[in-house]
Amino acid sequence: MAAPMTDTGEFESWLNDRLDSLEVDRDVYGTYILGVLQEEETDEEKEDALNGILSAFVDEDSVEDVCKQIIKRWTEWNHQSSAKRESDDAEVRAIASMIEKQAQIVVKQKVSAESKTGKEAVLAQYANITDDEEYPYCH
Repeated sequence: MAAPMTDTGEFESWLNDRLDSLEVDRDVYGTYILGVLQEEETDEEKEDALNGILSAFVDEDSVEDVCKQIIKRWTEWNHQSSAKRESDDAEVRAIASMIEKQAQIVVKQKVSAESKTGKEAVLAQYANITDDEEYPYCH
């Protein structure tokens, strides 16, 4: 079963206009048709389901053409949408990689700063010992 898609904006707008031109209630049947397109596996299954839905509203001579037109438009939109998602995914991966590299630089700088601070503390401690105490071999 195909995964349901969530952002069908362009296609849904086209479908609503097409249903309006056929004088079919787009609020009821538009959602139903989108469900069929998203759930059915093959174009043949989609066409059979759409034919069953639209045959009550569209004359017998043109219902097959309308079904094929809807499926064709859905397929075209789906391919465009897939290409856009792949492009978006590549962009997200590039941004994530860049952020990761920046985080590594920040961590290295922080470790270096902490290391430097630690070294300074140790040196200061030894400096304090030599200033405050006398060496036993200096007598």
